[in-house]
Amino acid sequence: MNKKSLYAIFASLIILFSSCDDYLEVTPPTGFTGEYIFSSEAEIKAAITGVYSIMLNDDAYGNRLAYVYNPNTDVEMSGITTSAVSVNGGDFACYEPKPYWTTLNGTWNTMYSIINQANDIIEGIETSDLYTQADKTKTSEITQLYGEVKTLRAMLYLDLIRIWGDVVFRTKPSTSDENFFVGVTDRNEILEYLIGDLKSVEPAMSYAADLDYGVERASREFCQGLIGLLAMNRGGWMLRPDTSDPAGIGYMERGENHEHYYDIAIEYLGKVIDEGKHDLNMSFEELWYEQCNWNTPSNDDILFSIPLMKNSSGQFGYYIGVPITAGTHPYGSASGNLNLSGIYLYSFDKDDLRRDVTCAPYRYSDKLNQEIRLDIATLPTGKWSKLKMNTPLGATSTAGTGINFTWMRFADVLLLYAEAVNERFGPRDDAKDCLKRVRNRAFDPSVQGEKVEAYVDRLGTKDDFFKALMNERKWEFGGEGIRKFDLARWNKFSEVIYNLYHDLITWGKVANGAHDPVITEVAESVYYKSVTDPQNPDRTILDIVGIDEFVHARPSGYTEHEFAKKWYALDNQTESYEPITTIRWSFRGFINYNNASVVKPTDPLRYLCPYPTKVITDHRGKIQNYYGFNY
Repeated sequence: MNKKSLYAIFASLIILFSSCDDYLEVTPPTGFTGEYIFSSEAEIKAAITGVYSIMLNDDAYGNRLAYVYNPNTDVEMSGITTSAVSVNGGDFACYEPKPYWTTLNGTWNTMYSIINQANDIIEGIETSDLYTQADKTKTSEITQLYGEVKTLRAMLYLDLIRIWGDVVFRTKPSTSDENFFVGVTDRNEILEYLIGDLKSVEPAMSYAADLDYGVERASREFCQGLIGLLAMNRGGWMLRPDTSDPAGIGYMERGENHEHYYDIAIEYLGKVIDEGKHDLNMSFEELWYEQCNWNTPSNDDILFSIPLMKNSSGQFGYYIGVPITAGTHPYGSASGNLNLSGIYLYSFDKDDLRRDVTCAPYRYSDKLNQEIRLDIATLPTGKWSKLKMNTPLGATSTAGTGINFTWMRFADVLLLYAEAVNERFGPRDDAKDCLKRVRNRAFDPSVQGEKVEAYVDRLGTKDDFFKALMNERKWEFGGEGIRKFDLARWNKFSEVIYNLYHDLITWGKVANGAHDPVITEVAESVYYKSVTDPQNPDRTILDIVGIDEFVHARPSGYTEHEFAKKWYALDNQTESYEPITTIRWSFRGFINYNNASVVKPTDPLRYLCPYPTKVITDHRGKIQNYYGFNY
């Protein structure tokens, strides 16, 4: 282990390890060495804390991976109103990011900095007396630490793969100069290595309930769940480059022997379920209320929650959440920049308790009164809100909420297990039971007979069950940035966006009196009025009509807020009715106003990012861009 790497570790050893007020401070003695660090489990743990600390960087999980890398889906959506290229390269939402976008380079470098520190620690543990003399078949502090850092490394590589596809793969400490002379490794090879690597350390890791900081550390059950997720990605579809035509978008391909990887997923996701360390005991509303108050139980839905630093890091509740205008109130402002698709709101069953937690068709004024906010791509997600905080951060607070980055939930494990079982054996009873467990939390007991039991039992074919899982994951994980990954590995990205583009146009047409044989009724407008907040008589909330059912006339005393009615409007230049610009260009890297007549739902969609220009230069010919990013 080189001296430079040691200093890099200790430069980040003072960290708020959880979202509470507990600091772990480590001051190494003068002249520290690798032998010193790895002679003590406490020092190794401190070194791993340094890995967590860099993960909080804005270029990693403090901001970019939570918010920025979100291409438009039928769940998360940013409105793009022009066909012109963004000069800062920020057109990732419409599948047109640019290699010169500096954010890409920042994330690439930060992620590899974290991985290199993890590699340093792994090598140091492997050569330490503590580890070489340990019984690798039994759980101990050293085997947990070894498995923990390997699990973090695997998570980092999976996120790199899901952003870029094939990436540079190093499992040993390296200098930046060494990295300049290597190319990328096929992502299937990386996934296969990581699966085997984690399978070797999982049995000797500790459960979250036995760890200080619980699910804010990589535990045995998170390792199991991650093995399952890695296997689902290896068994799924991926966008591949056409090396003979770098300017082409490429093609979708499923790797060989995908059945084997679904079997691995069933085994390891099944371990998480069968070992019974987690459940869905809290209500869906309570889950997010506790997250906004920095409380993360170790035995409920959360499997791994990246610990962020209050008043320092974290965008949940600020960029991601309900917008709030700054005022004299103690909550501070929130931009609410991450939005949901407007018609996503209408995809929910009206009795689904997740809808009103996930979708917040309003913002808060400087007096904390609700104001309407609902359009094609301006629907805030309500899971995170500063107003849920029992101890607000102060009137001048902005970002840096310290609300944790929830990376994996037990609900995800249940639905992934159901998907893997269905893929291999059809809608078997255990797969149906997992789907029912997730839906049970989503519906009041009074309607569970129809909305859970009967609904799931009617799913008699593999295709029907898969379509139900597609919808369930959409409703369960809205705003959490998971949809893009699901659509890619299912090879459904193109189909879903093709349908969304045309559905938005159809909604606009039907709202303006046109006839459609499939979509016969839409939300032309919603209607609202302000009423006194029963929880706080000094504030007002909105009573909104037109979400539970379509309403076609303004009720007395309500104000009209046009919804789909304004999506197909008179164009002053063409003097004809046309889709508005947000529909025309929000998906422009795949389907748009100019090419819609020739795009097919089976055409590949470019959901990956280009390698940053500086990476191309630094690697001296070993890496090149494909997918039409060769510029």
